[in-house]
Amino acid sequence: MGLLAAIWFILPAYVANGGACAIHNTKPVDGGRLAWDGRRIVGDGVTYGGFLAGTSLAMAMSLVQFLLAPEFFPMADASYADALLLGFLLGFGALFGDMTESFFKRRMGIARGRPLPLLDQWDFLIGALVFASIIYIPSVTDIVILFVLTPLIHYGTNVMSNKVGLKDVPW
Repeated sequence: MGLLAAIWFILPAYVANGGACAIHNTKPVDGGRLAWDGRRIVGDGVTYGGFLAGTSLAMAMSLVQFLLAPEFFPMADASYADALLLGFLLGFGALFGDMTESFFKRRMGIARGRPLPLLDQWDFLIGALVFASIIYIPSVTDIVILFVLTPLIHYGTNVMSNKVGLKDVPW
């Protein structure tokens, strides 16, 4: 696919990751429960509203991409349903990956909002790629491009979000 095509493919996951905060202050997925180690399972940052917002925005992004440039859709002879399904898998997968990382950060005693370099940038990418692989697997080259590029994009958007007051911390 190449650089631009790889970004075009993963864009719904990026939108889901950033858009999860569109609906905040809703019920945490773990319901406030503690794990066996006495720490929260995933914490207050992973909410049902975030999953709904992020996944919905990813599906909308994928549909818009399909409408704007169906020739760049990764699957041949794709339909609107395929676009929505890929958007769902990329979006839900991205948020599931982020939630999985939150689970492991809690086990390591890392508080919500504290950084875990590289895993903070790759968690949602890994989840998105794993879930999307149900219907589409990008080339190894595209996957490498995404693993190199995602931390740079993630860092840049987080610094900008912090500077304009959308995030409390720049990571």
